[in-house]
Amino acid sequence: MKKKRIIRSFIIIIVLLILFCPMGCVKYRDGGTRDYKALTYRVVIWNRFVPKAATATTEIYHKTSIFLFPDTLKSIDELWELEKERSR
Repeated sequence: MKKKRIIRSFIIIIVLLILFCPMGCVKYRDGGTRDYKALTYRVVIWNRFVPKAATATTEIYHKTSIFLFPDTLKSIDELWELEKERSR
């Protein structure tokens, strides 16, 4: 009986690690955006060049966003569109 508990506990810990531990970091060449992705969430640290409205210069957009499961399957460009809608 004790052996079954140990096996169940081990399996639960493995499943939780798979679901909640990030599987690596991707750095994009859009200003330094970093993307940490797990199966259940996604953390994007935005460092993206955006043009200023009135002038021809650019500024860097700095923000950290967390996206949950349905949005973790989207591309970084789709997430950027969501981020632009949120920031308005």
